[in-house]
Amino acid sequence: MTETPTRTTGGTPMHDDPVLLEKHGPIARLILNRPAKGNALTFADAELLTDLLHEAEDDDDVKVIILQGRGRSFCVGHDYDDVVKVYQLDKKDANGRHVRLSQRARLQIDRRLAEGYMAFQYAMKPVIAQVQGNCVGFGIYLAELVDLVVCADTARFSHAEQRLGFAGNTWHLNTLLLQYGPKKVREMMLFGSEFDGIEAARIGLANISVPEEDLEPTAEEWALRVARNPKDALITGKAIHQMALDSLGATQQFTRGYVGHTLGTNLSFEKDEFNFFRERRDAGTKQAYRNRDAWFTEPTPSN
Repeated sequence: MTETPTRTTGGTPMHDDPVLLEKHGPIARLILNRPAKGNALTFADAELLTDLLHEAEDDDDVKVIILQGRGRSFCVGHDYDDVVKVYQLDKKDANGRHVRLSQRARLQIDRRLAEGYMAFQYAMKPVIAQVQGNCVGFGIYLAELVDLVVCADTARFSHAEQRLGFAGNTWHLNTLLLQYGPKKVREMMLFGSEFDGIEAARIGLANISVPEEDLEPTAEEWALRVARNPKDALITGKAIHQMALDSLGATQQFTRGYVGHTLGTNLSFEKDEFNFFRERRDAGTKQAYRNRDAWFTEPTPSN
């Protein structure tokens, strides 16, 4: 496919930017471009992604948008080093005691995140997620909020972020309930278990799951099929779809989501409960993730 030069909003085109926008005919591609990090995005990267989404929406030549990740994975979530920095999780006072951000400061940060998620649910034009490899946290949120998902059979989806101490406190619960049903949602939120692309199609997250070598051609084919619709029809059809979602509380979920996220990341843990943040302090980030997953997957010791 011949592509227009890579661009970013308000800046000089750079092929090493964390998010890229490429256009060809009626199709725009939003590309997460941190392959060495599994396309984990910083907060600034997420805002750039939203800006480029709006740029594609404003381009009258674009009829459909493909969202994809460069490299082995679609998106493994937020860059945790950046999370620590933005939320000042390592900040200490003169006596070496941890200092938490105020609730009002946290709410402002989380509200901006919620607005970014909303931008994808309320995009004016159809968005297709093209998913391979890991699709976790921020990555699976995007997949759940866009119009269509084409994934590889070998893709690995999960709400593993719930294992940090959320257990169902998430950004877009209404969307999850509609996609999966209440019982399945509770299972996904309480366990944070991983499932593949074939299972994603079975439970309603993906529209189609294909062998990995067929992923990009299939996403391209689906985008071209969408683009056969008239421009006005695509915009009005999406608007009516969004109005129907709103009648089911789709906008309210994001307000509940950002307030819930602020509360959920200020938990008190009992001594015998898994505390990711304490584990990270004592053992480092990578080992803390390993310990977290072991806590949730290893058999419970018998009394």
